[in-house]
Amino acid sequence: MLYRHGIGTATVVMLVVLRLNIGWHFFHEGVNHYTDPLWTSEATLRGAKGPLAPFYQSYLPDYHGMEYWLHTEQREDNGKVVKEWIDDIQKNWNDERRPEWIKHYELDKKQQDLASQITRDYQGKVRSWYSSNKDDLENHVHQWKRLGEKRRAPDAETVPFRRQRVAQSQAELNAESSRWREELLALEVEFDNALSEILTDEQRTRGDLPRRATSIDLVDSVMTYAILAIGLMLILGLFTRTACVAGAMFLLSIVSMQPFWVSETIPTYNQFVEMFALLMLATTHVGRWGGLDFFIHNLVLGRARARKGNDDVLES
Repeated sequence: MLYRHGIGTATVVMLVVLRLNIGWHFFHEGVNHYTDPLWTSEATLRGAKGPLAPFYQSYLPDYHGMEYWLHTEQREDNGKVVKEWIDDIQKNWNDERRPEWIKHYELDKKQQDLASQITRDYQGKVRSWYSSNKDDLENHVHQWKRLGEKRRAPDAETVPFRRQRVAQSQAELNAESSRWREELLALEVEFDNALSEILTDEQRTRGDLPRRATSIDLVDSVMTYAILAIGLMLILGLFTRTACVAGAMFLLSIVSMQPFWVSETIPTYNQFVEMFALLMLATTHVGRWGGLDFFIHNLVLGRARARKGNDDVLES
């Protein structure tokens, strides 16, 4: 026997309210990302845990080849590796960053000489920073190699406490490298500020030095506009099923970055529940109940009926 399941008016109303609430949540988050010039998904991606963490972290910008130099298992001499990384930073500032300032602001000979002196001063500050952290940096490279050995152990994934130790070690090393990255970025900002002080008022009107686009910029743009679009479509009830599935896939990516069943992760159970709420809405006609999908459905259905009617007339 075939049973047809119907739903009452109260259920329809609550499903529409659920759609609007989730839509507003997405739209509000998208607006916050769009209006906040300092927002970036870098911290979220950098803190990713679980089996998919390497995939998400592959989108992170590599500060002056920090991953390449410090997180390597191919080189034997830890001290040489760290020294080469520091040399690479100084070379970048002198061979790339300084010429960019000269070209963008069309510095005169006197300003170019000042820029060269400022560059040498901040190269010295980098060397001083290196001297203060030399032992810790070399130990960091050594510990990263040991981490690689632990990962390759036969029971690294099958024994829970070993898996937890590997995850904890990686988190500690990532936190350490993040701290160094922030310190060097702060020093780089000081370097840029010192260069900006030699500019004339006319040169300042040229605006900021163009920033190089990175992979994280693309991720931020796609995430911001996708969240905004999903939220707006859910609020309007426009292509609702597509919006529900897209929203669920986005929330799945958040959960997979911080899987709540893995120890020491940020809680994502709320996103997990909201994901299933969107999938449930995708199985209904919630977009036609108080949404623009009502008009789209009737327009398409009306044309189909009119075409069928014309076909019936021709056949008769």
